[in-house]
Amino acid sequence: MNMILPSRRRLVLIGNGMAGVRALEEILTRAPSAFSITVFGAEPHGNYNRIMLSPVLAGEKRFQDIVTHDRAWYDQNCIELIAGEAVVAIDRDTKMVTGEHGTTRPYDVLLLATGSNPIIIPVPGHTLPV
Repeated sequence: MNMILPSRRRLVLIGNGMAGVRALEEILTRAPSAFSITVFGAEPHGNYNRIMLSPVLAGEKRFQDIVTHDRAWYDQNCIELIAGEAVVAIDRDTKMVTGEHGTTRPYDVLLLATGSNPIIIPVPGHTLPV
């Protein structure tokens, strides 16, 4: 679903981690109608507190317990979340980003907040929900 709203500048955030989403929270607070926002995230779900992964893997918490922004949050804020698709190309001349599955989105403002490379380590008997 494309949630691009007319007459708003197009902001694309590459990276669905804590820093990038915190920047979005601030943008939404200061200028809630300034942008049509698209977020590309390499992982297949909404934002979560990566610091709390150890308690999840230890069985002390459930993955749902560390989710900070579920898909409903993106929908409520008219943010298009493209989860599970890393960006593989940025064309600065045409102001277009391309995801690894061929998804393209134009931008007026591009925010790069990729952090580190997301990996899910193989732990026998433990899986994170998609």
